[in-house]
Amino acid sequence: MPTARLIAYLAAWVVAAVMMAVVAAILIVEVARLVGVAEPDTTSYRVVLNVSFLLVLGILVAVPFVFRKRFNRYEAPPPDA
Repeated sequence: MPTARLIAYLAAWVVAAVMMAVVAAILIVEVARLVGVAEPDTTSYRVVLNVSFLLVLGILVAVPFVFRKRFNRYEAPPPDA
């Protein structure tokens, strides 16, 4: 795979990961608010929002690097035994 295409795919994945992380963080913080862990306009609300965003973003951005061998479409065929 050409380097420019790889960089474009990774950049697109990071942008998509940011969008998914924002949605997931909002859902997590709202569930925390419903449970009573975080009240709106407090430090706990912002901490839950920021921590959940960073965790989800870190996990999503790491996916292509962790599973890069599995995502490789051009693997060499297994040698004949």
